[in-house]
Amino acid sequence: MERPQDWIEHLSQLRAERRACALVVVTGVKGSGPREPGARMIVSGGQLAFGTIGGGNLEKLAIEHASAMIARGKAASESVAYPLSEAAGQCCGGEVTLFFETFPWTRRRIATFGAGHVAQAIGGLAHYLSADLVLIDSREESEVQPPLPRARPYQTLFVDAPEEEIATLPDDTLVLVMTHNHALDLEIIARAIQRDFAYLGLIGSERKWARFQKRLESRGFTRAQIEKVRCPIGVSKNSKEPTAIAISVAAELLEVLSPV
Repeated sequence: MERPQDWIEHLSQLRAERRACALVVVTGVKGSGPREPGARMIVSGGQLAFGTIGGGNLEKLAIEHASAMIARGKAASESVAYPLSEAAGQCCGGEVTLFFETFPWTRRRIATFGAGHVAQAIGGLAHYLSADLVLIDSREESEVQPPLPRARPYQTLFVDAPEEEIATLPDDTLVLVMTHNHALDLEIIARAIQRDFAYLGLIGSERKWARFQKRLESRGFTRAQIEKVRCPIGVSKNSKEPTAIAISVAAELLEVLSPV
């Protein structure tokens, strides 16, 4: 037998699995209806995932409506009134008002090329950024300085050719380039500017960026491609302390991550 709070546990499980879903609640009943106010169900993957609002055509229409809302990919809520005899073809004869609320459970991705001081400091802010963050580095983990902490709120990826990971990233990824090697930074940037990422930032001074621009131009990249890069990065350029840089960069990233 389901307990009143079971829907919360099911919603939490869907969140843990990152499965987009919608909560549907009976908020009003005029006349006769299949369920009482407060009855609820959860829709995910185009089908009923938990509970019921009474079955029949009303539930079918509600699942279709919830699925259409989920497909939009955004958190949203709305109330819809269903005259049972007219809209749902049910003999109850009353009217049921349903409240729909969607939970996309989507998180943006931040790919940080490099796993040094600043990258680790940014990684430590993953929770505040509400994003999935990965640090990508060409070194062995044992070679990284400072040593990576055992407990980390971010992922790590150690590969021989980090620049090849650019092709695997979704377009809405926020990309940060801050490796231990300027030549590798340049190669990553050269590949990244051929994509249209949500954000592309390069750590470094204006002098470093001026050199990079000349080298990119000599390789045939257009001004429009080169201008995709933000360098220097961060909302403040007054400190070279890793934590201060990380906070400054995080503030800049939040402007991109924040919903319109």
